[in-house]
Amino acid sequence: MNQNLDNTDKAILNLLQDDATLPLKAVAERVHVSIATAQRRIQALIDNGVITKQVAIVDPNKVGYGLTAVVMIEMARSNNSMQHRFERLMNAQPQVMSCYEVSGDADFMLMVNAKNMNDYHQFTRSLLTYENNVRHFKSQFVMNFTKIGTKILLD
Repeated sequence: MNQNLDNTDKAILNLLQDDATLPLKAVAERVHVSIATAQRRIQALIDNGVITKQVAIVDPNKVGYGLTAVVMIEMARSNNSMQHRFERLMNAQPQVMSCYEVSGDADFMLMVNAKNMNDYHQFTRSLLTYENNVRHFKSQFVMNFTKIGTKILLD
């Protein structure tokens, strides 16, 4: 759904994307509206699905998940029901941080966090199989994070 956002909505979203724990009073002051207006605007952004989730972003290395892989998936059969089944399967996996349907040679791109290579190997052996409609997958391992973010800057 295309959302018509005004400058106040955009300013609120920019602030909350940097720090969703900002007190309502601070948000209101920074965007020059009353606390009640800020609260109403934020609730409307949530109700309309613009804000989908408010979370804490964790450094995977500091919590024992030192291996991150970008995985390109080629499906064996391209039909809607098989692709939806694969999407549901990936959504249920805690190691899968992101699952994107993509254009080009691959059908899906996954971002997967694992504790180590053995943990990742178990993930691929159990889930990236022909039984799950995977013809081929290619893994690339993250050597260093130079930027990690989720912010979409709104102007």
